[in-house]
Amino acid sequence: MNRLTCGLLLAMMPLLAQAATTEEWQTWQADTPAFQSRVEQSRWLPEAETRVHADGELLYIPTQSLAWQWVTPQPRIVTLDMTGQFVELTPDVPELPVVPLSETDDGLPEERQVIRLLFQLLQGDLAALRERYHLLLDGEREDWQLILLPRDRSEGALKKVAVEGGRFIESLQFVSAQDNELSLTLSDPQPPVEARGAQLLAESLTTDTIDTTQGDGSPDRSASADPAASDD
Repeated sequence: MNRLTCGLLLAMMPLLAQAATTEEWQTWQADTPAFQSRVEQSRWLPEAETRVHADGELLYIPTQSLAWQWVTPQPRIVTLDMTGQFVELTPDVPELPVVPLSETDDGLPEERQVIRLLFQLLQGDLAALRERYHLLLDGEREDWQLILLPRDRSEGALKKVAVEGGRFIESLQFVSAQDNELSLTLSDPQPPVEARGAQLLAESLTTDTIDTTQGDGSPDRSASADPAASDD
């Protein structure tokens, strides 16, 4: 090995040593404080030349819950707690004459699957993520990208998920086998007005819940119309 090669290797060593690991990323995410932010979601379906857009607010409380309050196109509130249960409330307003996204064959994940994945990402839950994805991390604390490659390589399976962030997660992009895309953007993160906001929201919704299911989508037999109801 000549001196030039040795010199190049020595010069590169500090750069190699600075490469972040997924374990370091996990630590960064574990430090994410409670916050609320604007959230926008869009699905692009090339074959149908259609874009479905929604926007609202998101509230995250570490180790407790994640709440979405959609303003458009249909006002709704969806919460997910640490037990894996969802609570959904849709106000008593006329529904839009559109086909629900869950009924479209676009190869993209349904809303609750997106919510659950985001919750795992915010917590830095490597065990849950590695169970379903191969992880490729690039960047540093204030500017990073995490690529999730699904272990399921069957026909029609999701192609990849690209997550970008810094101090907070900023975006997620899902790409299906048909090249349909779902983009989720989080912006303007702020400390929550009420530290227990998501938990209180979930509790207050139990008397008005219209859709209460567990993580597998089946009805929660323990739920009722009484103030004790509470779920990809």
